[in-house]
Amino acid sequence: MSEQLHGAWWTPDAPTVRVPGTLTGIDGGWQLNLIGSLLVKWGGGEGLHLVPPTTIWGSCLGIPYTLLHCYLADVTGVDPHATESTSDQWVMKWRVARLVRGGSVTDTTRFSAAAFEITGLPAWWPLSGLRGPHVRAGAYTAPDDVVVPLNGGTITIGVRTERHSGRRGKSLRERVIAMAGRPSGFTLDDVDKDVAGPLRALVAIGVDEPVSVFNLRLVPAGSPHGEALTRFLDVDPHDGKEPETLPSSVPAPFPLAPAVEDIPSFLPAWLELARRCSVSLDSVEPRSRSGSLQLQLLDVVNAAETLHRSLYADPAEHPFAERVRKALEQSETITFTSRERRAVRDAVKFTEVSLEQRLLALAEGLGSEVCTWLFSGAVRPWAFVTARIRNVLSHGFTASDGVHEDAGALAGALRLTEAVITLRLLVEAGLPSGASLVDRLERHRGMRSLSHQTIADWPALAHRINPRLWAPPEAESPSDNTGENEALPVLPQETATATSPPHVQPPSRK
Repeated sequence: MSEQLHGAWWTPDAPTVRVPGTLTGIDGGWQLNLIGSLLVKWGGGEGLHLVPPTTIWGSCLGIPYTLLHCYLADVTGVDPHATESTSDQWVMKWRVARLVRGGSVTDTTRFSAAAFEITGLPAWWPLSGLRGPHVRAGAYTAPDDVVVPLNGGTITIGVRTERHSGRRGKSLRERVIAMAGRPSGFTLDDVDKDVAGPLRALVAIGVDEPVSVFNLRLVPAGSPHGEALTRFLDVDPHDGKEPETLPSSVPAPFPLAPAVEDIPSFLPAWLELARRCSVSLDSVEPRSRSGSLQLQLLDVVNAAETLHRSLYADPAEHPFAERVRKALEQSETITFTSRERRAVRDAVKFTEVSLEQRLLALAEGLGSEVCTWLFSGAVRPWAFVTARIRNVLSHGFTASDGVHEDAGALAGALRLTEAVITLRLLVEAGLPSGASLVDRLERHRGMRSLSHQTIADWPALAHRINPRLWAPPEAESPSDNTGENEALPVLPQETATATSPPHVQPPSRK
């Protein structure tokens, strides 16, 4: 929405205090400029105004609007201790994250159904008669809907048509739409986290491009069945220019997406996995990201550690930690209290499964064929080097080997860790592993390029970090490196080290 909306605005707690203002679309949301001030809860002092996220209601040309997750950006002339409406000369500026057109709602308002579109979804969905240079003659038939159960409700993905007729022409357009409904209803946050967000991430991974949700419409709970088709609320409405549906760079059928006929079994598991592993999924969903290479690497490796903790059971026994506790208990030179002994034991328990082990377990869970193909047989040194780099950057140790400053090592560790997280999420939801997954990866240009990367020699880097633990690599490269090379970003990194973790087997799966 690029046009300006002029109207009156107020908060749900003070509906009689209405302030004139203008809502304007900006990058990443909206901005509300008020001439006057809303009565909100203030905190801080000495010019510091701490205001919690606020819901603002408004009316523009008779249409009700709701602004959710509003943050106070600037204020002039406002007395935070005022108990009455303030002067019109005072000004407030708010940044708005979500906009709902057509009703006054709150974070807890429930809706019986939601419908939305995703850029990239049409490239995944099967074609109908609308393909090729000419529409096939005869009656039009849309592809069958796919219906998936959802916690007492359903998700339906299908094709809907738009028809336009004129004196000299007729047109028919297909739209691929996702719809969700359940008797208990959804909040807007439920729709984002449980339905639209996971579907958006799945489509983005499949088309290997950033995608977005648009035309999100909500049906208020309790709407009669007939009214549900016409009485709905628009969330983040566009200004008439819909997001462009990008053509996929990955040829169909998409190698990193389930076939349409497999969606009824795949999607429920994917939605549950997205809820449990939201941090890990968010770290690898294709999108434009900011921040240095080092910060991106820290985020992704931390997300991999989180994913391992979600997928694998913690060890039932900690023999090394118990040995340490007993050694302290039997010590004759230094006396430790029981509380001190437990504290040391708990600290040792936390480190018994190292980051290296966690990364290795995630990768090996994809199957030996995938590890050989993706890492050129060097999955163990990759796990060792990646864990070492994360520990050095995260904890600020001094490392004389300088691997944490090696641009190729940083970029290679980042991209391969992203690949491992993405593939493990897909496999956990139902995509095949092992040789079948390798067949899919061979058809994916990005993964194929990553398997032929030459910027990070993992055996050589591991030997550079710890020559006693890792033998010198062979003279020849571990792979022929004759394939495509992925363009990976490189940035310098400040110096920092860690002691090398022991090399042990990964823990057993749940």
